[in-house]
Amino acid sequence: MAGVELFSHPALYTRYRAGLCSAAALALLLIAVLTYVPPLLVAYRSHGFWLKQSAYREQPTVRFRYEVLFVATTGPGPDSFLAWSTFPAFNRLQEDRLRVPLLSRMSTLVMQSMAFLQFFSPVPGSRLYMNGDLKLNQRQLLNHCGLDTRYNESVVNGTSPFAADYDLTNIIAAYRGRNVTTVFSDPNPVWMTGRAADTPFIINATIHYPEEVILISQDFGKLLNLPGSSMSAFSLSLSGSLIGLKCLCSRIRCLLQLQYHQFCHCLQCCPTNSISPEEMPEKTLKKPSSKISTCFYYLYTLFTLKDRTCFLNCFSSVRMARIRISSTIVILFVMVQTGFLVFMYARYSSFMLQSEEKTSQVHILILSSWRSGSSFVGQLFSQHPSVFYLMEPAWHVWVTMYQNSAKVLHMAVRDLVRSVFLCDMSVFDAYMPWKRNLSDLFQWAVSRALCSAPACDSFQRTDITSEMACKTLCGRYPFTKVEEACKTYSHVVIKEVRFFDLKVLYPLLTDPSLNLKIIHLVRDPRAVVKSREQSVKALARDNGIVLSTNGTKVEDSKYKVMQEICRSHVQIYETATLKPPSFLKDRYLMIRFEDLVRDPLSEISEMYKFADLSLTPTLKSWVYNITHGQGPGKKKEAFKITSRDAVNVSQAWRNVLSFQKIKKIQEVCKGAINMLGYQLVDSEKEQRDLSLDLVLPRRQNQFSWSSVNPKN
Repeated sequence: MAGVELFSHPALYTRYRAGLCSAAALALLLIAVLTYVPPLLVAYRSHGFWLKQSAYREQPTVRFRYEVLFVATTGPGPDSFLAWSTFPAFNRLQEDRLRVPLLSRMSTLVMQSMAFLQFFSPVPGSRLYMNGDLKLNQRQLLNHCGLDTRYNESVVNGTSPFAADYDLTNIIAAYRGRNVTTVFSDPNPVWMTGRAADTPFIINATIHYPEEVILISQDFGKLLNLPGSSMSAFSLSLSGSLIGLKCLCSRIRCLLQLQYHQFCHCLQCCPTNSISPEEMPEKTLKKPSSKISTCFYYLYTLFTLKDRTCFLNCFSSVRMARIRISSTIVILFVMVQTGFLVFMYARYSSFMLQSEEKTSQVHILILSSWRSGSSFVGQLFSQHPSVFYLMEPAWHVWVTMYQNSAKVLHMAVRDLVRSVFLCDMSVFDAYMPWKRNLSDLFQWAVSRALCSAPACDSFQRTDITSEMACKTLCGRYPFTKVEEACKTYSHVVIKEVRFFDLKVLYPLLTDPSLNLKIIHLVRDPRAVVKSREQSVKALARDNGIVLSTNGTKVEDSKYKVMQEICRSHVQIYETATLKPPSFLKDRYLMIRFEDLVRDPLSEISEMYKFADLSLTPTLKSWVYNITHGQGPGKKKEAFKITSRDAVNVSQAWRNVLSFQKIKKIQEVCKGAINMLGYQLVDSEKEQRDLSLDLVLPRRQNQFSWSSVNPKN
C-alpha cells in the first residue's frame, strides 16, 4: 500500500511510515499548511512586499449607442449657435436653432462613455477632419473579476426637460467625476476653407479604439501564481479537503479496529520504563472501556517503552487493515465534485467572458416604397396572433421635419425604428403631443395588436380585426398601451417606405440587442405609377422630401420621384446580393408583389418561414377572401385593405396608362425593371395583350439570400 515517510534517522536505521490517508499523514499535511499559509496571508493582508496591482492589454469591443449632442457656435452672442441631438427633450428646447445634420457612422461604441470633439477657427471653413484615438483613462483600479456596472448609464440625461442638463459645462464636469473615463485625442485636426454658399459644412470624424492597458487589483490566486484561475485553486483545495476528511474518518475507524492482543504481544516483548515485565500482562490485558480511552492508553504505553525500535519492528509485522469504501459512495462523491467544478466554472465564465445576449424577440422590417402593395403585406403579418405591427411610424419624423431631405432624415428614421423594435415608445415624444392616445399614432387602427388585449379589450388576439371597428372601439385608450402591448409579443414587425439605402440599416443589423430580418418588397414600376396617380395629393409632401425641395409639395409629373425609388430598389438589391456583408446572411428576402398575388399561400408561407412564423387556418381563409374579391377597388380605398381581385389589380396598369407614359416610366426605371425581372414593352399592342406575361419567372437565388429556398 502506498505510504508516506513521517520520520527517519540514518544513524539508528529508523524510519517511520504511514498510509497516505492515515491520521499521521494528515497531521503532517496540516502542520505544513500551518507553517506556510498563515505567513502568506498575514503578509498579503498587511500590504507588505506583495504586488498590489497588475495590468494586462486588451482590445476594447465597441458599439455606437446612437446618442449625439451637436452644438455649432455662429457668433459671439449667447444665442448664436445651432444645435441638434438624438435627445427629443433637448431638440424641443432649441426652437428655431434646431438643425438636423447628415451623419455618417465611421465606428461604433459599446461602452457608455463620451468622445468630446471640439475645434475653433476664426476662418470660415467648409470641412473639418478629425482622426484620433479614444483612450481609456483610469483613476481607480478595476476589480480582477466580476461585472462593473457603475457607469453603465448615459452621459447625457436625455429625458430631462431642463436646459441645464444639456449644458456642455455640466455634462463634462459630471463625466470627469467618474473614476473611469475615455478621452478623445487628435493632435492634428484639419480645417478646410472655401465653402460655397449652397454647400453644407461637413465634419468627418474617425475614431480609433487602440489596444488598452487595463489596471486591475490583484487576487490571491494570481499572487500564488497557480496555473489557471483562483477558482481552480479554490476548487482543488476544497476537493483535497473533502478527500482528506474521508480518508481521516476511514483511517481512524481502521486504527480502532486493530486486534488488541497483537498490540499487547508487542508490549510484552518490549518492556517499559514504568512497568515491569511481571506487571505487564495485568495492566495491558485489561482492555479500556471506550475507544477514546484506548487511544490515550496506546499513547501512554508507547511513550513509556524503553526500546521503541523493538516495538515498531514487532508491530510492523502486523498487517495494516485495509480501507474499504463503497463504490456507490465513490461515484456519488465524484459526481458531486464534478458538479461543483462545473458550477464554479460557469460563474467564472459569466464574470470573465461577458458574452452579448441577443434578444428573444424577432424583428422584421418590411422595406418597400409607396403604392407597392406594402400595406397588404403588412396586414399579412399584422393579423398574425404573435405579431406586434406598426405601419410607417417614421411618418411622424417626416411630418415634423418636412423641410429636410430624405437622406438627412435617414438617421432620425433609423433611430425611431430601432426604438420601436425595442418597444421603447418614448421616442415619439419629439414628434407627438405630450397627452396622446392610440389614435394619435399614424395608421394605428390597421394594427391588430393595438385593437386587442392588452392595448384594447374589444378583440382577442386570434380575431381578424378591421380598421373601421378598431377606430370606433379603441381610439381613446392611452398611448402607454402601445409599449405595454409591444412587450408581450414574440415578433415586432414594421412596414416602412422611408429608407432609400440598405447601408443605413447596417447599425441595426449589427446591433446585438436586435434580431432583425428584412423583407424587401418590390413591384413593377409601371404598376406603381398607376397606383400613385390615385393618391397624388396625399403623396405631394413626401415627394418634396424625396426631391429635397425644402418643404415644398411636389406632384411627380416628370417621374423624378419614381426615378429615385427605382434607383433605391436597385441599390438595396445589389447591396444585399452582390458581395454582401456576412451579417446580412439569412436575414434578407426579396418578394415581388406580382408573385404574391398570383400564388398568395405559397409566397406567404415563404415569408412566414423566413420570419419564424406559422400560417394558421384562420389566416389562410382570410388571405383567400382578401385576394379573391371583385374588381380592382375604388379610388377612395387607395390606402385601405379591402377584398379585391389581386391578379387584376397587378395588371390594371396595362389598360389604364397610355403607352407614352409607359415609355417614359421605362426610360427612368429601365435598370430596375430589368433587374427585378419584368419585361419591357415596345408597343401599345404588347402593352394591351394580357396574354403576354410581363412578369418573368424568378431565377434560383435571384431575389433572396436567406435560409428559405426560392422557387424556380
